[in-house]
Amino acid sequence: MTATLPRTATDTESAATPERDAVVARWHALRRVVGAVAAVLAIGGGIILAWPAMAVVAVLALGIAVDATVALRSPRSNILLTLLIDITFAGVAMVVGDVPPAAIGVVVAYFVLVVAVIGDAGSVLPVGAYAVVVGIGAAYLGGAVGTAAESVERPVVSGVIVVVVFGTATVAMVREFSTIRSRGRATAGRRIEVADAVARASRALVAEDDARALGAALDAVREAMGVPVVFVERNVLDTESGLVAVVAERSSDRTVVHPSLEVHAKAPWSAMPGARAHLEGGAPFFYRVEETRGTVADRGGEGGIQVEVDIPIRLGDEWVGVIGAADTDARRMWRTDDIDLLRTMAGLTSAFWQRARDQKKRDSLIGSLNGRLRHEEAIAKASRALLGEHASHRGPALEAMGSAVGVREVVLTETVADEDGAPGATIVDVWTAPGHVGRHRAGDEWTYAGHPDTQRSLQRGEMANLRTAGTATELMAGIEVEGAWFGTVSFIDADDRRTWTERDESYLRTFADLLAAFEERQRNRDRLEDALDSKDQLIATVSHELRTPLTAVRGLADELRLNGDAFDAEERTQLLEVIAAESGEMSDLIEDLLVAARSHDGTLPVFPERIDLSLLSRSVVDHLVVPETHAVSVHDVDSVAFGDPVRVRQVVRNLVTNAFRYGGSKVTLSFGTTGEHAFVDVHDDGDGIEPDDRSAVFEPYGRARTGRRVASSIGLGLAVSRRLARLMGGDLTLEDTEGCTFRLTVPLPTPEDR
Repeated sequence: MTATLPRTATDTESAATPERDAVVARWHALRRVVGAVAAVLAIGGGIILAWPAMAVVAVLALGIAVDATVALRSPRSNILLTLLIDITFAGVAMVVGDVPPAAIGVVVAYFVLVVAVIGDAGSVLPVGAYAVVVGIGAAYLGGAVGTAAESVERPVVSGVIVVVVFGTATVAMVREFSTIRSRGRATAGRRIEVADAVARASRALVAEDDARALGAALDAVREAMGVPVVFVERNVLDTESGLVAVVAERSSDRTVVHPSLEVHAKAPWSAMPGARAHLEGGAPFFYRVEETRGTVADRGGEGGIQVEVDIPIRLGDEWVGVIGAADTDARRMWRTDDIDLLRTMAGLTSAFWQRARDQKKRDSLIGSLNGRLRHEEAIAKASRALLGEHASHRGPALEAMGSAVGVREVVLTETVADEDGAPGATIVDVWTAPGHVGRHRAGDEWTYAGHPDTQRSLQRGEMANLRTAGTATELMAGIEVEGAWFGTVSFIDADDRRTWTERDESYLRTFADLLAAFEERQRNRDRLEDALDSKDQLIATVSHELRTPLTAVRGLADELRLNGDAFDAEERTQLLEVIAAESGEMSDLIEDLLVAARSHDGTLPVFPERIDLSLLSRSVVDHLVVPETHAVSVHDVDSVAFGDPVRVRQVVRNLVTNAFRYGGSKVTLSFGTTGEHAFVDVHDDGDGIEPDDRSAVFEPYGRARTGRRVASSIGLGLAVSRRLARLMGGDLTLEDTEGCTFRLTVPLPTPEDR
């Protein structure tokens, strides 16, 4: 069972308001019952005794019942007016019903009691006096106005009705008022106890600095709650169990307590996921021991407890621990003031821990001057080693930091994925202090499978503190490179009692950032070298690409200019066709280069319209010079799409010429639709592209590393074609088929596309 209970006021002076509201609400409910019962009895008595005057009494009683119902649904602040109307209605009813004086006294007593209970201080006497006057008047007005009964039965019946109804109402009102008042007194006393406990706990935690301060505060809380055990647990990251709850302090009135409540006892949160989820989210957690019997959370048995409530302790946005109260009585119900007291204690404990943390921070900042200088010098050395002009490896940086912090080892890992895709780590560099034997070696592997909390902390950019009892303690920080988790760097000490200071954490964080900058610079350097290689390759290839057709064009043009008369008409036509073809090759190459540049800087426009992919593709093939060794077939089908015809022609041209250069002798163009797109497949019956090269062929200036190579290609056509396809809202993909099939997809037209 879980709940988040609202805080309640502890000001005892305000307790009278809810108490009076409760009495008023009960009075309106009683008015409704009195009115309804009186109406029924008046109608019944009027019918039995043939007494028409009782109809008036019934109407007045029903009026009171209806008014009470309205008051219950919408709280009414004017109680005085309601009392005056009720007294007046009752007086008229008593006169009409010829109620005997003795019975009238019962009615007057009821109203005087109501006035005394719920009336304001200034209205008690006037309204009470009005009730008495109305009662006296009703006792004498019956005969005066001629409503006196002609028989003895009628006064007797009316008197009995009044005595039964208003006598019962008077008794009920007295009982309800007494119950509510007794509850109010108990609540006020409880508030005083809670306030006293808070004051004692505050003095212990705020005014004292010794280790017993938390215990003294818990004693005050336990006594105020009347429970046998109150405890505080602090969250600690354990190397074996992940995040665990460690009992920091407890207060108990028993000589024997359950072992799980002993100071320093640990319990892993991984075994209590439900409790962790609620507490980490800021909500209290309630459970009973019978619901956890046989689990790690079972605190029954000798010295055990039966019910428990836990409240989270937070430092800022961080969940750092729990304060809990436990009882041996399984029927114990936790009250709102119990929860409020524990919440207040959680806030005081948080402040107490924050003060201790701030003290450590001050000590860390003050420190010794030599220590600070040593650390700053280590940072400077590490910076020069990692970011200097001739920086090439990380060893000197690890040595500088490890020596300054005084640890046994500094370990650098890189994140890798195992066979199942889960993250692990491979050690890429280690520094070990002189004179010591290191526990880690480069190439060793490590898995996060048993340390989910460590993995989460590192991925969130937080520190992880791993401690192996009697062996070592490790402070670990994650390294983020280009928005991804690259790996970790750790300070490792052989003394498991070592406490990592905020200075240690700060230097490790700074060192992790330096290592990230080193890795990013290495990657940028590799990219720059690749870019320079690509540029050199591009210049050489473009020069060759342009020189070959340009030489042919120039040579043939000179031949026609100088010896044109020596050729007949057919020969001149053939020479001009060669010039046109070579010029087209140069034009296509220049167009690809321009498109690549403009698409890269975002200035390439597309102008889509309704097109027929089949007709456009056939037009492209008809204008190409098909090698004699190749055959091209274009399926004759309608294939309507919505794209830029110029860009579609350019893509199809690139795909077909690529097939001529790299593919088999048979090239086929087929068409169809898939989802919201039309497509054209350019297929050749060649050897295809190896799986390792499938992504490389779409990279600018990239070509397959395997298969047949062609020198007259700069590897730009597919990259440009994919950019054009995506600018039109489609794509260019390599399909998994026999041979090689490239698929160009273009959106289908919508009714709005013209």
